[in-house]
Amino acid sequence: MKRIEEKVSNEINHSISIIINWIKVILKSKQEKEDFNSLCVAQSSTRACNEVCAFLTNSVIDTFKGPVDGDNLQHVMMELGVRFHGALLDHLLQYQYSIVGALQLIQDLHRYKQTVQHFKEPFVDEIFEGLSKLTQLLIVEPHKLRDIWDEGSLARIEHGFLVQFVKLRVDYRKSNIQSKLPSYSAHVKQ
Repeated sequence: MKRIEEKVSNEINHSISIIINWIKVILKSKQEKEDFNSLCVAQSSTRACNEVCAFLTNSVIDTFKGPVDGDNLQHVMMELGVRFHGALLDHLLQYQYSIVGALQLIQDLHRYKQTVQHFKEPFVDEIFEGLSKLTQLLIVEPHKLRDIWDEGSLARIEHGFLVQFVKLRVDYRKSNIQSKLPSYSAHVKQ
């Protein structure tokens, strides 16, 4: 019986890997650099976001809900959600964001959050909400960065990563944002 469970577990893990790899392909091939660095916000989510969400909604979620149920389904959806979050975050770290581009990102993240709510996994909802909070660092006025740096879920994120994320702003150098960020030592003391 244990061997059967291991085989099923390996197959599910392999399936999740294939799904995540396909999501990466969609993101890489459909996301335009201008999506997050344009001068105007689109009326809807980006093409990459729409295609990823359609793939998850139309092809993936129901596929697992048929043969997997109960606690097993919960574990599968958690693993899928966490790995999707990681792939999406890695993808988003490749871009520079204007204020308008960050607003576009917020629109995309709203759509992603709506999609992962179908996973019915609270932890996945929480980490996608954290990603939305992180995006605040891209839109807030530079002199207000200190005000939100240590708020809520952002306070739990490692200081170095927050700095890395803020550096994605197109105005990072021009606005001398580095001088407006809390120092690492001040962050550690709190």
